[in-house]
Amino acid sequence: MQHLRTKQITLISILATISFALMIFPQFSLIPGASFLKIEFSIIPVVIALYWLDFTSAVWVLVLRTILKVFLLNGGVNTYIGLPVNLAVALTFIIGLKLCLPEFDFGKQQGRKLLALVVSTLAMTVVALLVNVTIAMPLYSEFAHFDISKFIGTKTYLWGMVLPFNLVEGLFWSGVSYFVLILVAPFKNRFKS
Repeated sequence: MQHLRTKQITLISILATISFALMIFPQFSLIPGASFLKIEFSIIPVVIALYWLDFTSAVWVLVLRTILKVFLLNGGVNTYIGLPVNLAVALTFIIGLKLCLPEFDFGKQQGRKLLALVVSTLAMTVVALLVNVTIAMPLYSEFAHFDISKFIGTKTYLWGMVLPFNLVEGLFWSGVSYFVLILVAPFKNRFKS
């Protein structure tokens, strides 16, 4: 039992480190005028933890990679405001996956996998919109002296940037995670026994 727990903690640490690295590279912007909205793939190790270990382990990977970002690559106000938004969106994504697709079976449950993709992507998009309106936009205005409603416009920002960005990011996250889970499937049993 102790051996299994040690393996689990080791895997969580490794996945959190990989997730942190994937927050940095590769990244790319999709929407002109919103270069601060960048797709990154730090969710992939979190999804691996979700399906190889359990939901709690996936949350630990998210929390640890977030702590690493704060301490090792802190960008000041942008990190303190943007990172909680990212954390809320990523957490919503994995909750959607877990609720719609409790187990990931290679070659099975294709309908459930599609449902998980759609539900997770829509849920994370709704959360991104809500968190931006209620938390991020007011905080950026107050602490970064960047009033999005004045510079970009609230409707333009939410419906022209946040909405399409999160829909596309959810599709990227789902597609890449799906293929990575298939590729690493042969190694899963090493961490289960």
